[in-house]
Amino acid sequence: MLSKKFFIILEEILVISIFQYFFISVFKFKIIPSFYLIYLLLLSFRKETEVALFLCFILGLFNDLLTNEILGITSIRFLLIVYFSSFFVVKSIKSKGTLIFIFSFLYFVLIAFGKVNESFWEGKIILKYSVLFSMYNFISSVIIETLMNQNRKKWIGRYS
Repeated sequence: MLSKKFFIILEEILVISIFQYFFISVFKFKIIPSFYLIYLLLLSFRKETEVALFLCFILGLFNDLLTNEILGITSIRFLLIVYFSSFFVVKSIKSKGTLIFIFSFLYFVLIAFGKVNESFWEGKIILKYSVLFSMYNFISSVIIETLMNQNRKKWIGRYS
């Protein structure tokens, strides 16, 4: 059972990493969704908190390598967000989407603390970008959750 769960998570991480790399390297937008954050939050909502907290460190390092940031900064942000998200009991897709929007907003504010440009801290600008980032994550979470559910059904069907 443990090895099956390990391979499911490994395959999900591979797919999520491909999405994250694709969006970072192909699209040159200022704001792109954080597929790693969405994946970690969905794991946390499924009460796989220990796995999610462990993956926060690893996926944070991957993200730092992709975005050329200081190693470990994103891991700390992921750990904070996922830790606090683990206290919520989430059953429906609507509540998952709402919490992903809220935690994405908080994550973006944590990112903004690292920005040096003072004009970024103007209220309207940070509000606009944080809402945009949160909406991207909200929309992407539907796609990721669908892929995760299909992946799990495939593995369960194959090895049952």
